[in-house]
Amino acid sequence: MPPLFTAIFTFALTWTAHLFLWRIHLPKSQIKALLVIFLVAWCCAVFFTWFFDQGFILLGDGQRVVGLLYFSFIYWLVALCYTITYSAMEGDSPTLSLTRYLHKKGTEGISHEEIEKFFRQRPFVGSRVKALVADNILIEESGGYKLASGKFLFFRLILGYRRVVFGTVKAGG
Repeated sequence: MPPLFTAIFTFALTWTAHLFLWRIHLPKSQIKALLVIFLVAWCCAVFFTWFFDQGFILLGDGQRVVGLLYFSFIYWLVALCYTITYSAMEGDSPTLSLTRYLHKKGTEGISHEEIEKFFRQRPFVGSRVKALVADNILIEESGGYKLASGKFLFFRLILGYRRVVFGTVKAGG
């Protein structure tokens, strides 16, 4: 089976396992649990392919290592894209909530005052802070929060990317 199909098949199985496990028990740190599931599935696929020599991921003439590299690259590309998308969808998004609210109102729409009231009533920031604490990105101590050690490099990469793509960003970094 070519590396692309093996990666898609492995991801589909992993995604199904993720949905099944989330129905049984929603983990406290969902992103970490999701990454662990992806890592375990990848290790199983590599182990199965390498040690049982089932012909998966081969490119022909026994190019097992190159096939495994292709498989790994494609699999992790899809897995990390899904993880990023999942992290955006797990919380209550202001945009999605406002869109759903406007849809309920139909063609009549809402006023500026109603939009301001809508955002004052929604705990968007509070739920995001709770998720960051659960994922050990923020640490709560003495009535405040601080960034967990070693986490700033990841955010520096994101902020650097935002500066390259959007130029100077005034809000959120």
